[in-house]
Amino acid sequence: MKSVFKIALLVVGITTLFSCNKSDDVSITPPRPYSEVYEEDKIKIKDFLDTHYVTVDADFNTTFTQIPAGGTQQSIFEMPELEFKDVEANDITYRLYYLKLREGSGVNPTRVDSAFVSYKGNTFMKTTAAGVDTYTQNVFEFAQSPEWETLDGVIRGWGEIIPEFKTGTYTSNSDGTISFDDYGAGVMFIPSGLGYFNLPRPSIPVYAPLIFNFKLYNQRYRDHDGDGILSKDEYGDFNGIATDTDGDGIPDYLDPDDDGDGYLTKFEIRKPLPLLTGQGTSLIYPFNPIVDDPLTTGVDESEPKGIPDASGDGTTPTRLRRHLDRNAKPPYNNY
Repeated sequence: MKSVFKIALLVVGITTLFSCNKSDDVSITPPRPYSEVYEEDKIKIKDFLDTHYVTVDADFNTTFTQIPAGGTQQSIFEMPELEFKDVEANDITYRLYYLKLREGSGVNPTRVDSAFVSYKGNTFMKTTAAGVDTYTQNVFEFAQSPEWETLDGVIRGWGEIIPEFKTGTYTSNSDGTISFDDYGAGVMFIPSGLGYFNLPRPSIPVYAPLIFNFKLYNQRYRDHDGDGILSKDEYGDFNGIATDTDGDGIPDYLDPDDDGDGYLTKFEIRKPLPLLTGQGTSLIYPFNPIVDDPLTTGVDESEPKGIPDASGDGTTPTRLRRHLDRNAKPPYNNY
C-alpha cells in the first residue's frame, strides 16, 4: 500500500514531532474552520468542473483539459455522467461530485470493506494573469497496478464514493496473469475536509481539493472484531453513525460483545450443537436467512434462518437477534 492514505500514522508522527521539540520559539498554526474552508473548496471545485472537459481512453484513464476561449467542448459539469452525494461530516453537509464512467457489474463494497483498486490522484491550482485564468494540475500519486485499500482507513471521500461503484469480473490467464473486465470506473472530486485538510503531505498543499481517477476491480468483506458477523451487517445505517447496541462507545462492528452481557458474540451466534454433524456445516448462523443447501447433509435447513432471537426465530425481519439481546444469555435450549 502506498503512503498517500496513511493519515493515522501521519497524525501520530506530527504529534510526536511537536511533543519532542521543546523550543519556545516553535508555534503551531491552528487549523482553519471547516466551514470556512469548505466555502472556498466549493468555488474551486465548481470552477474546475465548469472550465474543463475530460478525455477518457479505452481503459477509463482520464485527462482533464481546460476549455479554451470560445471552445465548444462539453464541460465536466454538463456531463450526464456527473453525479453527487451529500455527506455529513464536521458539522457540514459536503457535496461530493463524481463521474460514473462505468458502474461495474459485480457487487458494491461498503466503507468498512476492502477494495482492490488502481488510481491516480491530482491536485489543481488556478492562477490569474492579465485577466486570464490558468489551471495547473499536479499528479501526486499514481497506482497503475491495483492494490488493496481498506476503505475505513483511507480519506473519508474514498469511503463514501467507492461504494457507489461495483466490482467487475476476472479471468485467470495461462501465463499466471489476471484479466479484469466490467469493473467500476470513475472520478471523484473531494473537498479538503473529506481529504487531508490541514495535514501536510508531499506534493499536496494544505486545504487542497483532490481529484482521483479510479477503477474498482474487486472487493473483500471484513469482520473487524472477529465475531463471525461481517462488519457491513453490524454497521447499521451507512448514512448515519455506526450502531452501538450496548452504548459503550464502541460500535458493534468493532465490539466483540455487542450487547455487553459478558458473553462474546461469536459464541452467541453459533448453531445448535445437534446440527453440527453434517459435513461442510458452518458453526455460525448467517446474518440473514438462507435457503436449504443440499450439500450440508445431516443438517435440518428445512426452515431457512439466519441468526435467531432467544426463542429460535431466525426468519422474522424485525426479530431481535440473540447476540443483541442482553436478556438472552447462553446456554440456550437449543445451543
